[in-house]
Amino acid sequence: MENGKEKTKEIPGQDYAESQNTPYCITRRYGQTFEQTVKNLKNGLEKLGFDIVGEFDVQQYLKSKIEKMPKHLILLVCEKETASQLITNDIQMGVLFPCNISVKEVQDNSSVEIAIEDTDTTWAASMKSEIRDIAKGTKATLTKVLDNIEQSHFKL
Repeated sequence: MENGKEKTKEIPGQDYAESQNTPYCITRRYGQTFEQTVKNLKNGLEKLGFDIVGEFDVQQYLKSKIEKMPKHLILLVCEKETASQLITNDIQMGVLFPCNISVKEVQDNSSVEIAIEDTDTTWAASMKSEIRDIAKGTKATLTKVLDNIEQSHFKL
């Protein structure tokens, strides 16, 4: 690779077992199109009171570095009451929210994987019991979003 200018040929595959055993996120796979999955995810987030405060298109960002980059979007989501509780209990929690939700095409683009941040794990660094309680509630609500994507998820 000369001066970092060459593209990586492709991203190695990630099987579902590997995805499910990542300790800082909770994953599910869906057999819908990428666009339909994103639409259903956004609708579910809105119904449960989350604001989408940012979107990051990983495919667009890395297109100059990775060939055959599948669609990959990261949503930054937040809920005002939760954010205010985090900040009033631990001012440094601002570095750990908003929550990230990753949506990406997998398995030769035949399915879409959503990974939500496991706030029980990522927010545990605070070591305050109030933050742990908030983290459990946030994890439960985000998991409800996955449960309601409007199509049953795959079990591989």
